[in-house]
Amino acid sequence: MFEEFEPPSYEEWVAEVERLLKGIPFEERMLTKTVEGITLKPIYRKEDIADIPHLHAPSGFPPYVRGNQAVYHNSHAWEIAQEIKYPDITAFNSALRHDIERGLTGVTMPLDSATKLGLDPENNDNIMAGDDGLSILSLNELEMALEGVDTAEFPIFIDCGISGLPLLGSYVRLAEKQGVDRGRLGGSIGMDPLGLLVANGKLPVDVESLYDEMADMTAWAFEHAPYLGTISIHGEAYNNGGASAVQELAYVAATAVAYMRAMEKRSIDPGKSVPHFRFSFGIGANFFMEISKLRAARLIWNKITEKCGLADDKRKIHIHARTSNYTKTCYDPYVNILRTTTETFSAIAGGADSIHSATFDEQIRPSDEFARRIARNVQLILKEESHLAQIMDPAGGSWYIEHLTNELARESWKQFTGIEKMGGMYQALLDGYPQSEVAMIAEERANGYAFRKSTIVGTNKYPNPEEEKLNPHPFDYMQFKKKRIDDLKKIRDRVSQDDRDKFSKNIQAASVTEAVIDAVDRGLPIADILHLIRKDKKPSASITPIPKLRASQQYEKLRHAVEKQREEKGDMKVFMAALGPVRKYMPRLDFSASFFEVGGFEVIPTLGYDSAEDAAHAALDEDADIVVICGLDNSYPGMAPITASAVKKEKPDAIIIMAGLPADDGLKKKYEDAGVDRFIHLRSNVLQTLTEIASRLGVTL
Repeated sequence: MFEEFEPPSYEEWVAEVERLLKGIPFEERMLTKTVEGITLKPIYRKEDIADIPHLHAPSGFPPYVRGNQAVYHNSHAWEIAQEIKYPDITAFNSALRHDIERGLTGVTMPLDSATKLGLDPENNDNIMAGDDGLSILSLNELEMALEGVDTAEFPIFIDCGISGLPLLGSYVRLAEKQGVDRGRLGGSIGMDPLGLLVANGKLPVDVESLYDEMADMTAWAFEHAPYLGTISIHGEAYNNGGASAVQELAYVAATAVAYMRAMEKRSIDPGKSVPHFRFSFGIGANFFMEISKLRAARLIWNKITEKCGLADDKRKIHIHARTSNYTKTCYDPYVNILRTTTETFSAIAGGADSIHSATFDEQIRPSDEFARRIARNVQLILKEESHLAQIMDPAGGSWYIEHLTNELARESWKQFTGIEKMGGMYQALLDGYPQSEVAMIAEERANGYAFRKSTIVGTNKYPNPEEEKLNPHPFDYMQFKKKRIDDLKKIRDRVSQDDRDKFSKNIQAASVTEAVIDAVDRGLPIADILHLIRKDKKPSASITPIPKLRASQQYEKLRHAVEKQREEKGDMKVFMAALGPVRKYMPRLDFSASFFEVGGFEVIPTLGYDSAEDAAHAALDEDADIVVICGLDNSYPGMAPITASAVKKEKPDAIIIMAGLPADDGLKKKYEDAGVDRFIHLRSNVLQTLTEIASRLGVTL
């Protein structure tokens, strides 16, 4: 049947679209500019991917855009590697064993700041214990945390910050006690000094000394544990700061090259170091962009390693994906389940090797078993019920995704080479370049949310005024820190001075990693091992850190402050002074009510008033702080000034708002002269408007 109709050309389609746009330029309405600097078309054709060279490369072959595996293994298509952010070892182990029995295939162990920095919590007032994960002091505690976990069957992923050596030593010794050969160890005990520097702004030891430690770990792993990662490169610090996909890719690539060069400087060539690299990306809400980002990461890494002279099978990249912190909200938190689902779907379709799907309440409290189960089951449903584990590269061949993958790789490569010209990633960070670039994109994103050009469901649009807050069941971190200080003293009391002296001699005479393995076996705590290794080392240079942001946080701050004042003083009422039958302008009325509900104000509904005087009297009867005049544009000139002036006469401090933008300055002045203070409309900066109104009513932000 299709043969009877001649298919229209692209030019004919564009002509028809332009006719329907009635004079609005095609480029203005139909093209979308992203924060990545990429212009998206409304439709993609085969011609859009005609010049992409890697398009026909199969899975398992360079440039690995379609994935690392030539044959897809359904049972382990990707590792379900959920984080368990419990500070206490016993609670962590209990939750871990529970979750392994219910679908976990990998173990992700987030650590607290003290452990990642290798600092003694007793002598560092600014360091919290248990603040962002598990507190580990020694080998014995790592054994307790992983009790019942077979390290041969379950890969362990530990983001150890700059505490790699003692954690690697503890992990190796633990595996040996389980009877697991070093050569079978998988997962990652990875150092990422630049990633931690970006998050913290300063490190307790200089970067070159940390590279020395990384090199010792990597050289040891190349000889003894070929499948174990020792070098981590995290994009989350940029992703959670509001960076674009292009920036995250470029900065991750530049960091990886910095580490590669640092290893080569220490006589470890890329052929030996690259197999121990593990990459991690944050996965945001832009579904197709995030799929393309992971595919582009493979393309970029293949190009970098090819230029380094690595063989085809050495150019694969191992990617861990973590659903973004930036996109999650504290209000309407169950919507986070939906966000996590789409982000996890992107990670799978993009070809991630392991994935963490965030719990819906991680911004509010330590997640309980219910929250962990829902997050874990997101992956299980996508794997077992949606059958995404049965097909490799499900996004491959899409004209849109293939084109977007190529565009992301091309734009990221430009930024990556620019950083190389600056002297590499570390120098760029010292100069503040990535920080300023990310800040600009973060501000652009924030403006989009402030003007509601971008939507955060349940926060800047579609709020739930009747929401029941989650019980935060807070954790007493100060008391926990005191306990950890006592625990550390007990561990130290069990270590003899002879053992400490022996370790100090061993690190001078032999492999540092082997000396550390022996030291952890003798009971030396992690902080003490690092102190002895880093004795006389100076702190790193300071940089401007990239703050950890969330898209919703400014709205949440405002709403929390308004709700607090409502609880304490009982004011902050918004009365909808609807003029005439509301059925004629219900969308405007809904817009106006939602406008204030996103700020936490109490909106008093109405069915409309036949006269301007009746609307004013009703507003005064309610004793509302804010009166929103809402109606049809053609009814405003005759009715709105009467309502506004009547309210102002009796209640001068009332804030009068009009829904809609006056057609001209003359009308605007007429309404203002009658008492209208502000106008709200589709082009309003919602966040700024609500903040200024709240401040006028005495709300402290």
